[in-house]
Amino acid sequence: MNKKIIITFVAVLLLAPVSWLVLYANTILENKSNSVPYPFYNDKLASQHLVAHAGGWIDNRVYTNSREAVERSIKQGRKYIEIDMIETSDGHYVAAHDWELVNKMLGKESSAPLSLNEFKNAKLYDKYTTMSVKDVAELMEKYPDWYLLTDKIRDIDYLKENLYYPDRIIVQTFGLLGYFKALKLGFKYPVLRLKGGRRGIKEIYKLFMDWGNVKGVILGEKSFNKNKDYIGKLHDKGVSVILYGNPSFKIVEDSKAINELLYKYIDLVDSDTLSKL
Repeated sequence: MNKKIIITFVAVLLLAPVSWLVLYANTILENKSNSVPYPFYNDKLASQHLVAHAGGWIDNRVYTNSREAVERSIKQGRKYIEIDMIETSDGHYVAAHDWELVNKMLGKESSAPLSLNEFKNAKLYDKYTTMSVKDVAELMEKYPDWYLLTDKIRDIDYLKENLYYPDRIIVQTFGLLGYFKALKLGFKYPVLRLKGGRRGIKEIYKLFMDWGNVKGVILGEKSFNKNKDYIGKLHDKGVSVILYGNPSFKIVEDSKAINELLYKYIDLVDSDTLSKL
């Protein structure tokens, strides 16, 4: 490899962290001095610890992310509702978990993405109304008493431009850069997605989280079980913890298991079927 190319590559590697720190310096410093926990940290209202996953359970169906499911959850008094967001074939974002599942709900065997127009004109299971991000924003305007938990979407700039309530969005971020970018853009409650891996959360990552005063995390059951002691220590320090399920659903669909973890390890649980504890 050319010597100049090697030198340039090394220089970029060394300068990238410095550039990142300069770009987010004020945001990091402000966050480091912030000792106020998120509003859902140790919330004593037991009914508010459950997040309605993918809009919420409706007619014994899950993952619809439909208008009807969200409105049903709101009318049940649910305070936190998670909505998945994926990209259409023409570059827009819509409320859906994945295209294979969308097509299945439409009676088709395919994983191909739809266009925004195709998606908006479709009825899931011939019954439920699909939503664009604009539709989600309209529901937030219509019903002011709930918080949106985002999933899958990594384009935080798009969220900022198209969802107008950054103080009511618990935006899931992927990596520390995403976490501080969300804060810089004005989102009040970003949560950092954690993955434990085979050996648990890396010590260097724990160090940077502590140094940056990360105030909210979200992780799956598998990672939680591998890192339970560490998660407990995080929670003791005022870090809000959201738990989501894996295919085993051993915790997030078990009210007894959830109650044993509340106030010690976790604050919110992303659940498919539970509506109360």
